[in-house]
Amino acid sequence: MKFFGRKQTGAKGDPKAQGTTQKRSSFRMPVEFDVLYTLRSRTGRRHGRANDLSAGGLRLSTDEDFIKGSILDVDFQLPDDFISELTIEKEVFKQTPFGLRPETVKTQPAPFAPMRMSATVLSTFYVPSSKQLSHGMKFTDIEPETQEELQRFIHLWQLHQIRLRAEALK
Repeated sequence: MKFFGRKQTGAKGDPKAQGTTQKRSSFRMPVEFDVLYTLRSRTGRRHGRANDLSAGGLRLSTDEDFIKGSILDVDFQLPDDFISELTIEKEVFKQTPFGLRPETVKTQPAPFAPMRMSATVLSTFYVPSSKQLSHGMKFTDIEPETQEELQRFIHLWQLHQIRLRAEALK
């Protein structure tokens, strides 16, 4: 990962971390939600649980193993229970006798649309604490509207987490 134009390495003094770089192209955030998926080579949908998400992919926990490169069709609804507590400011333009004038209004974000896309399995590992397999997956063939909705969710989730931390410090 580049940080202000230079490669960022692991923690000082940690021989394993020295020289390692971040391979992800998007910020990954810890959030959990249910996922329904279908493996392209068979029929029938199964249930899994996403336990982190980025604009480029997710980690899916299931009780089944997938071969690297397997393609899954995934369906999920992003959690939006936190939206009821969240307001955002946006600029609107109002017509006045002097022309259009900007005005800032507070509004509640709209709920998230259901997601449906394809994802390719990049890696698989076993998590002993949950006794499940976790699959690192990259979204493929993603529609621009879906990509925008993912980015909107990530932005609002981060905003919500920042406000929760600020409130806890008061």
